[in-house]
Amino acid sequence: MADVKITMLGTGSPRPDLERSGPSQVLTIDDRHILIDCGEGTTAQLMRAGIAPESIQYLFMTHLHSDHVFGYGQFLLGGWGLGRRKLTVVGPKGMKHFHETIINLFEEDITYRTSLGRPGNGVLDVNIIEIDESGEVSCGLPWKISAAQMVHNVLTYGYRFEIEEKTVVLSGDTAPTPAIVELSKGADILVMDACLAPTGVYRNTKSAELQKIWDNLQKEHCSPQQAGEISKEAGVKTLVLTHFLPNIIEEEAKQQAAEVFGGEVIVGKDLQVITVKKSVSTSAFT
Repeated sequence: MADVKITMLGTGSPRPDLERSGPSQVLTIDDRHILIDCGEGTTAQLMRAGIAPESIQYLFMTHLHSDHVFGYGQFLLGGWGLGRRKLTVVGPKGMKHFHETIINLFEEDITYRTSLGRPGNGVLDVNIIEIDESGEVSCGLPWKISAAQMVHNVLTYGYRFEIEEKTVVLSGDTAPTPAIVELSKGADILVMDACLAPTGVYRNTKSAELQKIWDNLQKEHCSPQQAGEISKEAGVKTLVLTHFLPNIIEEEAKQQAAEVFGGEVIVGKDLQVITVKKSVSTSAFT
């Protein structure tokens, strides 16, 4: 049976936070690492987790909001510089344009480095696969991978990976939707957007601006309670909460989810490693 684990590289949000890097996770299946999203700091977090950036040949983007893509340029060029010679990127429509924009921005840089003798493979020949509808994703990996459109203010997909008897789902950013329930049916682990976790930034704020932002966020994200309700309805075994604003109140977030969901609830932390097996275990990377 395959050894499957998730490394929570970044559990943060668009707001800069010293405790949490930009959204990103690694799904590791035996010795193959698959990157999901590429927020700021992703490449450094990979190295801190003991995962060589150049070893990653597959990246899945849930959507193209800045906090999920800020690390892409460094991952693309940095991983290439470290020796990566092959890369496939799966993402929503618009991924190809975004990738080509990065290539064009750094055209002189890439030309200089190839003139030194470095082959262009791994940066100039990246395979971009754009998804324009929900369904099974064909990308060359040997496992069943499905995408489902979420409810967000840009085109966003959640992903389901079925690896032998183990199933991992990553929601991306979303408000509650039947699509994430269906995508998560019977999953061993659901890594779920819980941006609406209780936080000191917005709690009892007297700022009209912050209150308006908080009210609007309800349309695009989930609370821990909503993530718990989704997990319960889908029959998920373990729920991992992520995508946190600064200064979240972790115990309250966990309690809100646990009040409606009887499975294991994990409040994600940067560099936390979650192993998928009959009983899910967690550890902090050291």
